[in-house]
Parts: sequence; C-alpha cells; structure tokens
Amino acid sequence: MKRIAFILLAGLFLTTSCVYESGVSEAYSKYRFKDGVTTVSVPGWVIHLAAGIGDLEDSERDLLESIDRVKVIAVDDDNLNARIDLHEEFYKKISEKKNYEELLVVREGNENVTIFGRMNESVIEEMVILVGGDDNALIFVKGEISPQILNDNIDLSKPDRFLSLGR
Repeated sequence: MKRIAFILLAGLFLTTSCVYESGVSEAYSKYRFKDGVTTVSVPGWVIHLAAGIGDLEDSERDLLESIDRVKVIAVDDDNLNARIDLHEEFYKKISEKKNYEELLVVREGNENVTIFGRMNESVIEEMVILVGGDDNALIFVKGEISPQILNDNIDLSKPDRFLSLGR
C-alpha cells in the first residue's frame, strides 16, 4: 500500500512540475543554453525562505509569500539583443491563450513591455512580463498574488524604482 501511495504521489508531483506554459516554456527551452542568455528558475520554497529571513516590510513579505515560482530569461549579450526580440517572438503565442489578459502595455521607441495575467476570482495566478527591443527579457511568476499586494508595492511616481522592494 505504501508503495502504491508513493508511486501515485510521485506521479502527481511529476505531472504538476511539468506544466507547460505556452510561450514561456518554449522560450525557456529555446534560450536557456544559449551564450549571452541568463536563465533563472526559483522554486517557491526558496522565495518563501527569503521572505522569512529578509529585512522586509509586511507588505513586501506578503508579496513574496504569495509567489510559488519564478522563471526569468534575460538576454545579456548586445549582439544577441540586436538580433532577437522576445516580445515580437512570443507575444502572439501568449496573447492567444484565452485565459491570459493584458494587464499593462508600454510602447516607447524600440522598447515593448507587456504584462499578461491569468486571474482566478480575486487573485492573479500567473503573470508573464514580456520585454522586447533594445533589452529582452521574459519573466514568469506563478502564485496566488492579490492585486492589492501588488498595488501596495508598486510606486509609479518613481519610474527608476518601480517596486518598493529594497527601498
């Protein structure tokens, strides 16, 4: 009986850990081993550990505790940045998913930034931040993030310090 329970639990874990986020997983697979590209995947337990030991305000701690996973793709190489545009490459794939909606769109010169969100009732379950142009990045955040928590930590009056984290 223990063996069957273990196999079922392992199967459930593997199934949930292999969830395919259209566009995000494709980008991560395509660029993770390229020179000049930094890819980072941070599991929730590491984020929650940081929330517990960091010198943070309550709203910042709440934000970190509401995040279950973060994946980041950032293009560091200037030559590669000139040849690719992650926004152009993956915007259509992500926007065609019916459960994602555009939360924020910024177009300025050669830079394009779009934030997509997948909502469930009163929380954001997934966010995809897609940046293309002179700089390229894709950030995927999964969790149960209250829009109020985001609002408490975003300061639009200081564009150079968009998030209040790190004061």
